[in-house]
Amino acid sequence: MGITYEDIDADGLVRVTLTGLPTRTDHAALIERVGAQIRSGQLRAVIIDASAAELPASTSFSEEVWEDFLSGLGHRPFAYVPPSGHDNAKRQAMIRLLLDEWGTCFTECTDVEQARAWCLARIAEQSD
Repeated sequence: MGITYEDIDADGLVRVTLTGLPTRTDHAALIERVGAQIRSGQLRAVIIDASAAELPASTSFSEEVWEDFLSGLGHRPFAYVPPSGHDNAKRQAMIRLLLDEWGTCFTECTDVEQARAWCLARIAEQSD
């Protein structure tokens, strides 16, 4: 259980995999690592594969994690492969509100391959 961070590809794409129920400490470490690679100019897009993660029981914890991550990510593309139960209407409304607030370039995907293709297309658009 926790968070696995795959190093940045040459194209600036990072893949993060969440399993089980990551802790606040796990999320804080992820946000710090993403921030460091953004500051260094390396990170251009992120895939979050949460398909094997559990949803937190606390909606406020989930909201805090999303907000902290989005505040650090800025306007970089972010593809999300959600966990089971993600389609709950209250959770969807919370996420949409945060995405709108932060102006995030975001998509939800069914698998990592779809997420990777979407992120690479966004990176290519940035290069044009």
